[in-house]
Amino acid sequence: MQILTDEPALARTSRPEICALTAAATEQAFSADWLSPDQLAANRRIVAISGETARDAACDPDRLFAAAFDERLVGFVISTRHGPLDLELDWLMVHPDYHGSGVATLLMETGLAWLGREQPVWLNVIRHNERAIRFYGKFGFEIDADARTSHAVPHFIMRRMPMTVSGSSGPAMRPAPVPVR
Repeated sequence: MQILTDEPALARTSRPEICALTAAATEQAFSADWLSPDQLAANRRIVAISGETARDAACDPDRLFAAAFDERLVGFVISTRHGPLDLELDWLMVHPDYHGSGVATLLMETGLAWLGREQPVWLNVIRHNERAIRFYGKFGFEIDADARTSHAVPHFIMRRMPMTVSGSSGPAMRPAPVPVR
């Protein structure tokens, strides 16, 4: 498994490959029988913008695009520094063939290391994506019951408090509010 970041990652893949990976990664995880046509369209939009979003992230000093390759692209993460205390693990996509293989853990660790383990970090997750919620919980993320989003498909905001040198959670402090995106 090889992890590449930013320009070298982009050089190894293409926008269509990123979109295809995003489609495969979201097909089951983002699906639910009860989704409205507008919500289904919102999920398709994620696939449609994924290639351009990855390219933009790779070229932005406040964002990281990291991609995992086996013989092909198998996953990617985008981390974003919106501000000094507004750090987001923005995208984490792994092809279903690689679920449980450690790819998501490698990408998560790469994204969090770039943001800074000593900083509070937040992320969005689709409320019915229980597998992702459990996975993020392993990294210290917890659902912020007070946070709201404006996404068409219901999301939770999950937060991870800073890690101290010993690896335990830092002091109980509330991170800055997350703007509605």
